[in-house]
Amino acid sequence: MFGKLKEKLKGWVKSAKDKITSGEEEEEIIEEVKKEKVTKTKKEEKKKVKEEEKKLKKEEKEKKKQERKKKKEKVTPGIATETEDKDEAQILSEQPAKVVAQVLEEKEGETAKDVNERIEDVKEEIIEKEEEEKPEKVKEKIKKAEELIEEIKDKDEKIKEPPVKYDVAKHKYEPDLERIKKEKPKIQEEEQEEGKKGFFAKLKSSFSYKINKEEFDELFDDLEMLLLENNVALEVVEDIKQGLSERLIGREIKKNNLEQEIITELKSTLNELLIEPDDPLDIIKMKKQESKDPFVILFFGINGTGKTTSIAKITKLLQKNNFSVVLAAADTFRAASIEQIQEHATRLKVPLIKHDYNADPSAVAFDAIKYAKNHSIDVVLIDTAGRMHTKTNLLNEMEKIVRVTKPDLKIFVAESIAGNDATEQARSFHDMIEIDGSILSKADIDEKGGTIVSVSHTTHKPIFYLGTGQNYEDLELFDKQKFIENLFG
Repeated sequence: MFGKLKEKLKGWVKSAKDKITSGEEEEEIIEEVKKEKVTKTKKEEKKKVKEEEKKLKKEEKEKKKQERKKKKEKVTPGIATETEDKDEAQILSEQPAKVVAQVLEEKEGETAKDVNERIEDVKEEIIEKEEEEKPEKVKEKIKKAEELIEEIKDKDEKIKEPPVKYDVAKHKYEPDLERIKKEKPKIQEEEQEEGKKGFFAKLKSSFSYKINKEEFDELFDDLEMLLLENNVALEVVEDIKQGLSERLIGREIKKNNLEQEIITELKSTLNELLIEPDDPLDIIKMKKQESKDPFVILFFGINGTGKTTSIAKITKLLQKNNFSVVLAAADTFRAASIEQIQEHATRLKVPLIKHDYNADPSAVAFDAIKYAKNHSIDVVLIDTAGRMHTKTNLLNEMEKIVRVTKPDLKIFVAESIAGNDATEQARSFHDMIEIDGSILSKADIDEKGGTIVSVSHTTHKPIFYLGTGQNYEDLELFDKQKFIENLFG
């Protein structure tokens, strides 16, 4: 039952998931390329600025060096005072070993002031060298972060976003050197920030996805064709689209649950469209507790839809639940209709009220109700002539039967395999006499299932029963939840 629709829905859900994930991969690649271009441009600009700064500093150092050289040429060797030598020694003793080593390599009778200036130059050279090495360390940490993302995807676990820390190397320079160091790592901090943003963006995208309107419309085009091909009416398809779009567009969906989330929301949409039925047996029991009058059920539908057979099945169901029944052969128009219902009445051993062919159907129905009252029969089931929903005179006759019998339930009968024809029939009958619910026959051979959704939603009335075979017992109370679950089971 409904195998074709079930198979097609599964295919669509899988296709929807594949489209979303493939589209997302393309977007990620494009976004990644954009980010790489921006990052590359920024790095090039920073590199250019840095090179300019180095050039200026180099020129400044060279200038200072030349000045020191000129001074040195003017000073006679060995004339430097003891105080200057002492100051120079004191200054050097307070510097780190690698600074002292570089200074002493070029020491040629300089004054204490010259030594102090060259110490500053050496410090700057050391710092610049270290700063050049730091971006490589940052890149290495970003690479590790990206590897962590892949590991997280494989484990598929919920985690908290860990802070990404890049430790700044500690040095044992004097406070003056520390001050210089703090002014330098701007490039490093910016690259760290970019690394963090890239990490968290990838981490978030690895767990969730947000469907936009354009993607939804593209996905629903496929679902729309699927539903129409499986007997779901166009207006019902539009309502399904509206309900599903409200549930999916703009919503954060976990990637590992993407397929299940789509199924869940489609189920919820169908659940809202289908009307929850009350069991007719419960309705009859409630009425019988309130009144001794017979419970009257009027059946409508076109010829050949299984209307008379459905009446016989309802009779059997009522007998199983200890209700007495009388049948009314109010179809006085179709040839052999009286003989057909007479055969069912004989098999089921229930009384049948009938008149001659072409008699007034309302009179037959009235006599059946009167008979039930006189014989304390619980339920009256009235068969009516099959009529096309386009025949106005027969529809007017149907209105008369309703006025005369004042039925407790008006049930429309159609074939589940009739598709849009059944939907249009249900709409016409409902507009004329306001049906209370429907029975859909031949549901056992219906591979599509769309008629159930369409008839229920179009009339805003429940499906009471599904006919599932030719035997009297082949009548199944419609279970909305079971029907929806079977479509995705």
